[in-house]
Amino acid sequence: MTGNKSMVNGKPKINQDAMEGLNETQELKIFYQRIMGIREETAVQELAEHSELLKLKAKTILLKENDKVDRIHFLYKAGGIVKAYYDTRKGKKQIHCFAYLPGEPLVGIMNIDKNMTSFVTTELVTDCEIVSASADDIYRLSRESVDVALACTRMQGISSIREFEYEKMILSYNPLKRYEYFVETYPEIVDKVSKKEIASYLNMTPESLSRVLKKYKELHG
Repeated sequence: MTGNKSMVNGKPKINQDAMEGLNETQELKIFYQRIMGIREETAVQELAEHSELLKLKAKTILLKENDKVDRIHFLYKAGGIVKAYYDTRKGKKQIHCFAYLPGEPLVGIMNIDKNMTSFVTTELVTDCEIVSASADDIYRLSRESVDVALACTRMQGISSIREFEYEKMILSYNPLKRYEYFVETYPEIVDKVSKKEIASYLNMTPESLSRVLKKYKELHG
């Protein structure tokens, strides 16, 4: 999963009104073409045939930490929010990142291979519409299709950059700067996730976050 300021490939969002009346395969083809940037017709057709659209409720767990990845999930529509977390040695759930933009991969993997395992648990914060694709097919197509390989490389690149930015933020920023980083990275979900989740992501206590929020409001109004 990645936090970010744009969609996975920087393309315009799908016009959801134009999707009305299309069957699921047609919708999936448009998703892979416009959101994921895959143009090769054969690859798009195979991905669409081996994927499905799902409407899931908040608190649904898509994948648990250390699970083998059999399917790779992507956010389909704007409006949904997903969080990724891992268990600490003290038994607490440490939030690693959020996803909220169409096309964001909802799985914690650094490499596409046959033995993919997730290093985080991914859970829906809100009701979401997602695209669920066969991991085996994505792995195979990443070796057969230049477009699919580029899409996978793009996802992994974004993940690596965000991993570096997050580590730098936690190790180098004071509490106020951390919150400012959160607002800049996730501007559309600031008021849609709980203060407890934000505090966990920023590696601070809810009490510390309350003090930070007070200071932030004083500075920014």
